[in-house]
Amino acid sequence: MSLETLRRWSGETDRVPVWAAGLLVALLGWRIEMGTPMPGLDPSWNAGLAMAVDDGLRFGRQVVFTYGPLGFLQGQMVWFSGLAVLAFLYNAGVYVLFCVGLVWALRRRLPLLVSAAVAFVLVAALLLLELGMLAAVFACVWLLEGERPPRAQNLFVAGAATFGAALALVKLSTGPLVAVLFLIALVGARAGWRRITAYLLLLAAELLALWLLSGQSLGDVPAFAEHTLQISSGYSTAMLRQTDVAAWKVLAATIAAAALGIAIAAVAWFGASRERARRWAAAAIAALAAFAVFKEGVVRTDAGHLTLFFANACVLWIAFGLGVPRWRWALVVAAAVALMTVPVRPHGIGTNFDAPANARLAFEGVRTLLSPSRRQHVIEDGHTGMRDTYQLEPRALADLRGHTVAVEPWEIGAAWAYELNWIPLPVFQNYQAYTSALDRLNAETVADPNGPERILRENQLQVHPEFATRDLDGRYPGWDPPEQARAVLCNFAPLTASERWQVLGRVRDRCGDPRPLGTVSAAPGEAVEVPAPGPRQVVFARIGGVGVGGLERLQTFLFHADARHLTVNGERRYRLIPETAGDGLILRAGAEVYEPGPFATVPQARTIAVEGAGEELTFDFYAMTVRPAPAAP
Repeated sequence: MSLETLRRWSGETDRVPVWAAGLLVALLGWRIEMGTPMPGLDPSWNAGLAMAVDDGLRFGRQVVFTYGPLGFLQGQMVWFSGLAVLAFLYNAGVYVLFCVGLVWALRRRLPLLVSAAVAFVLVAALLLLELGMLAAVFACVWLLEGERPPRAQNLFVAGAATFGAALALVKLSTGPLVAVLFLIALVGARAGWRRITAYLLLLAAELLALWLLSGQSLGDVPAFAEHTLQISSGYSTAMLRQTDVAAWKVLAATIAAAALGIAIAAVAWFGASRERARRWAAAAIAALAAFAVFKEGVVRTDAGHLTLFFANACVLWIAFGLGVPRWRWALVVAAAVALMTVPVRPHGIGTNFDAPANARLAFEGVRTLLSPSRRQHVIEDGHTGMRDTYQLEPRALADLRGHTVAVEPWEIGAAWAYELNWIPLPVFQNYQAYTSALDRLNAETVADPNGPERILRENQLQVHPEFATRDLDGRYPGWDPPEQARAVLCNFAPLTASERWQVLGRVRDRCGDPRPLGTVSAAPGEAVEVPAPGPRQVVFARIGGVGVGGLERLQTFLFHADARHLTVNGERRYRLIPETAGDGLILRAGAEVYEPGPFATVPQARTIAVEGAGEELTFDFYAMTVRPAPAAP
């Protein structure tokens, strides 16, 4: 094919609407499905969100997580037939909007045919994308790069309010940010106070409507807001990922990510618009979006999260970089950014270049969408497959049937698979109760006689041998979180146990009031002796001086906090969560209280030493009597 023929063909294809080319790219790179439910940490919180909505639980009080009452929409597994329909339509709509926006962003500098081809390559290669946020960024850039007629601005206001309201109740880390990005774009585009006011009022009205339609109460809004802030504030101190990657590689990747985020904001400033207000708005939008994905990428610094950052950064560079006059350099850098995702791509995350297979996936998804019987078949396959994996013993099931059940530490899918009466602790996966307020919220539910009657525990070593401590990121399960663990000890007793599963039953509170044993001060790394308990006692400690303060608060905001560790008996080393170290860590138990085995929650510490904290630490020790457990009803 000659160059002239290619140019003529490109000119003819440029008559095709951008939305049609984007729709074609979406079909050829299709990634939305109605999949079969499966076990695992991430599928289980997806199951929990779906069960919470299906059961009408109250977010903010009965359910606290990093996703809101519409969080089930981002799932791609058929937990419940009707909810799966809504989730498929939502995910498909967001995905198509993203693809159309990507083609539009490329089309500003490239022929439509080339834009569609590049968009398909990006969609197929970059799988860990924040599609909702990126679609919003494309819309903001569209508004800022030209003088849009009044009708188009009005449509932007209506669409932005609807889109922003939905995302704000889906994912709490990026959803509210999208609403802010739209507001900045309207201000930068000089949309006028009437349109800005209309946007804010419409956004508030749709947030309220979606909140109520999802079965929530107005009275729960304050608790939802408060606990959302708790979840957000504790992430950078508690969710550090300990990896086997060399420290210098982690540092280099973090510096590269920070530099790239700054570069994205800088290139947005030098966009095509000459108006200062628009340039400021574009730079602010770019900086906020880049910072959001930067935090996702570097708090848990592993291959998956770094891939997420660089993939999203590549798309952000296209959104803003192709608006600068010297666009060729932006294309070169965008290609380099895309290549940077290859070395850090985690195992199990492939590419999506098989266009015929992708189109078939879209066709099968639509068939399942339109067929209740097909959706029911997917649900039944999920039940069968997950029960085959979980292999919960008949005796354990007998102890669970007819009772309300919570699940620890995170395998919520078991409650769905066996159709148990799931009444969760508010933070329904233990590792996320990483502030004192969230720990106390869970502990109060454990102690409440109206709380769950049974707790089902899984021994993660049987499933994930890499979790050497039976908990996420090297934490100790008896401290994750500490006040909740003490409440379980006082209000529950073992009923059934195997190597993989344990069932606890509710009993009357069997603990006495804590009695102070004294306070010890120590330097970081200095071993402290733990007082010996009586035969029917446990000893716990409230550790002070471990929290984040001073300049580390700024470090935590921009990056993440330093890791803290607690060493037991000079041998075993566990992650220590700064915000809950003062909640009372159970350290030793008397002979009549201690229960050894795969579900032990007491480390029997004779000495402890804290590393990674401030200059002076305090250890307030307490003894608590634990009476023999009566038979659970």
